[in-house]
Amino acid sequence: MAEQDLLRLRGLRVAADRKVLVDGMSLDLRPGHITALVGRSGSGKTLTARALLGLVGCTPGVVAGSLEITVDGKLHRPYASTDPRARERAFRPLRGAVVGYLPQDTQASLDPLRRVGAQVTLALRLAGRPLDPVPWLQKAGLPNAAAVARLHPHELSGGMAQRVVIAQALARGSRYLLADEPTTGLDPTHQDALLDELCALRDQGVGVLFITHDLRLVPRVADRLLVMHGGRLLEDLPARAMDQLTSPQALALVDATTRIAGGVL
Repeated sequence: MAEQDLLRLRGLRVAADRKVLVDGMSLDLRPGHITALVGRSGSGKTLTARALLGLVGCTPGVVAGSLEITVDGKLHRPYASTDPRARERAFRPLRGAVVGYLPQDTQASLDPLRRVGAQVTLALRLAGRPLDPVPWLQKAGLPNAAAVARLHPHELSGGMAQRVVIAQALARGSRYLLADEPTTGLDPTHQDALLDELCALRDQGVGVLFITHDLRLVPRVADRLLVMHGGRLLEDLPARAMDQLTSPQALALVDATTRIAGGVL
């Protein structure tokens, strides 16, 4: 992984019909760093992540902005063309191989008819790697990986499904992982274990975008904190500097989170 590798988004604007949903969003993702993107529901966090994959489903979709992804010295600009077909061709080799996605509902993202091992093996085949899923399930933090490889998705717990999707991203060789509300629905023990896995990915050199509405989790894992509201970026500062947030919307989020946490954030 080259030192100059970088994912850089500038001036993203997403619209559905005439309504602007994301306006002027910018961020950087660097290998070996976790960037937390927080905000209330509907603030544009997931839309921003999907734009990094070329998967914005609304029309006209991405109407402005640039995305530059540098991998091993090669620069990709998937939004350079305004032609939707050209954009799709540009994004296709980047999805999975460069930018992985960890959705909220990981079990729904897995093929219910195929065993876990077969699904990780497919990622390995696409990456041109030896077709043994077990080491990758182990790297994702799954004990008894050989047994897990024989299971179907409906036999997995929520935490196990999260790790299977992480194993797929690792097997595919993803340089960046977009983790969209990954702790939703997990009990505290599994939530803590998942945060450990995100930190382990960071330590392996993966750049992680950690999307959450829960500020309590940010100091635990993040290097940088971005706050969105109403489709706009309001704050961009080191995660350790949460006491320097100034926008009313960010302070309201801090206040609400503090009250939920019993006065301690």
